[in-house]
Order: sequence, then structure tokens, then C-alpha cells
Amino acid sequence: MKTIALLISIMVLIGSPLFAQVPLGSIRIAVKEFPPFVFKDERGFCIDMAKAICERNGLIPEFVYYNSVQEVLKAVESGDCDINFSGLTITADREKRVDFSHPFFDSGLVVAVTKDPESRVHSLILKISKVIGFSLVIFAIGLTVVAHVIWLLEKSDKDPKSFPTEYRKGIVDAYWWAVVTMTTVGYGDKCPRKIIGRLIASVWMIIGIIWFAAFTATLTSSLTVSQIEHGEIKGLQDLSGKRVGVIKGTTSEDFMHYYDVTIMRTETLDDLIRSLKSGAVDAVVYDAPALMYKAKNDPSIRVVGEMFDEQKYGVVFPQNFQSPYEEIFDVGILEMKRSGEYDKIYSKWF
Repeated sequence: MKTIALLISIMVLIGSPLFAQVPLGSIRIAVKEFPPFVFKDERGFCIDMAKAICERNGLIPEFVYYNSVQEVLKAVESGDCDINFSGLTITADREKRVDFSHPFFDSGLVVAVTKDPESRVHSLILKISKVIGFSLVIFAIGLTVVAHVIWLLEKSDKDPKSFPTEYRKGIVDAYWWAVVTMTTVGYGDKCPRKIIGRLIASVWMIIGIIWFAAFTATLTSSLTVSQIEHGEIKGLQDLSGKRVGVIKGTTSEDFMHYYDVTIMRTETLDDLIRSLKSGAVDAVVYDAPALMYKAKNDPSIRVVGEMFDEQKYGVVFPQNFQSPYEEIFDVGILEMKRSGEYDKIYSKWF
């Protein structure tokens, strides 16, 4: 009877939640790709920290990859994974669903925009060429008309200051006169003698002054607009009225709801960067370490402005019972910071 009672007691103990909480040598860790914290090939800041803590406590980590923050949280809540260790921000709303460890990383949000010098120069050259090209066409048409009118009115072989009656020689002199007159140089080697010729010359000089003023103003305006278009977003304060990309279900999405922007949601960081580079959005807002890492390795992206909405990352545990891993990772984080191991891993990735 004692043997039977002992077996029953063991079976009850095995089936109890308390017994199920005892670490048995392996641990399932939910992660999502979040460079430089987590990469797809089990590399990154969080991966190194998790491996170090597991090694100290005789645990074998099994990293289970998910595509979104919501999937990661559900995996921990449902018990599919024991913990999450991939850089989730500690928030009040998330604290209602899961438990967090001591913060292991201080972060925040930043704004990133595209930086494409080649496209900018190309665009600038096109705008200048368009302005100059249009102006030259108008100038050439006006020059041709005035040169021919003056030659027809003023051609004469008797006066050396008049225009030769031979077309080829006379029209060349007429073009020369039209150019120096329009530019107000006026060498005086050729000049109209008749009243109608002088009247046309006067109008042509006035047109020349107006044309050059308009040309200069148009060119300056094009250059100014080009600079504004490529440099208008310099931080959070410049996002009003813009299309801003965020990752669905993240703190960046929650934060941008308070601003006058058109929010464009994506599922992953790669999707977010693609939307920025394709021009689908004017800027993106996301966690500073991830965007700064992307900008460091991609010359077409740059982070602008200061970091805002300061955040702290923590390890995620299920809330419905006291996880045996909670104390292990809380203590592990503190010990790594005290021993200097945390600084070594930090230096490796940042």
C-alpha cells in the first residue's frame, strides 16, 4: 500500500504546474529578426546574451523564430516558448499580458530617410538642363526673328555700319548685333540707322533685360526647390503631413498615432526598409539600434534628428505562473553587467 501511495503521489506531483516549471536542461526561446540584436542565423546581441546565461545555468537554448512582435508574445503566453529574448520594449500594455525581466538595454525611436547622392545630383542636373534648355530655345527663336528683321530693314552696302546685302554675310552680322545688343554690350560696329530699326533694337534690349532676369530667377528657384525636396525631413518635427512607415504592433506605431502623419504599416524590418527605398513612404520610425545598424551598412539610408521616446528592453516571461527562468535571467543579466561580460558583448555588436 505504501508503494502504491508513493507512486500516486509522484504522478500527482508530475502533473502539477509546480513540477512542470522546473528546468529540464533545454529552453525554448522565442525570437524575431531584429538586427543587430537577432539575426536569422542565430547571431546577435540578444543571442549572445541568452547563450551566455544558459551556459552558466546548464540550459540548452533552442531559438524559435517568429515574424512579428505579436507572434512572439503569443508564443510565450501560450507556452509554445518558455521566454522571449529579442529586444522587446517594456510597456504598460505588454505588462498586462506578460512579465518582464530587469531591463537589459536602453533604447528609443529615431527617424530614417533615404540618402541617395547619385539620384540627387542626377535630379539636379535634369532640372538645370530643363531650365537652360527651355531658355535657349526661346532665346534662339527670338534671336533668329530679330536678326532677320534687322537685316531686311537695315541691309546696305553703302554704309560700313549697316548690314551687307549678301545674305550669308549679312545675316551673320545681324546675329552678332542681336547678341551684343541683347546682352547690353553694344560694340557699335553694326547698328540700325532707320527709325523702325532703332525701335526694334530698343524693344529687343528691354526683352533682353527681362529674359536674363527671368532666366536667373527660374534657375535659382529650381536649385532652391531641389535642396528643399531632399533635405526637408531633419527629425521628428518635420514629419507633419508626411507618409511615415512603421512596423505593425510596435511601439513606433503607437507613438506615431499622436502625430499628424499618414501611417503606413509593414510586417517586418526588411519590408519597412523596402518601403522607404522604393519611395512608398517619406520616412520611417523605428527602434534606434536597428535603424542605426541598417544605416551603417546601407549608404542609401540615413538616420536624422535626435532619439526620442526613450525605451527599455526586457526578457519576456509568461504571466500565468511563476516561471523558473525569471530569476535565472534576472540574476544572469545583473551578473553579466557586474562581471564586464555584458560590455564585451555590447562592444562586439555596437
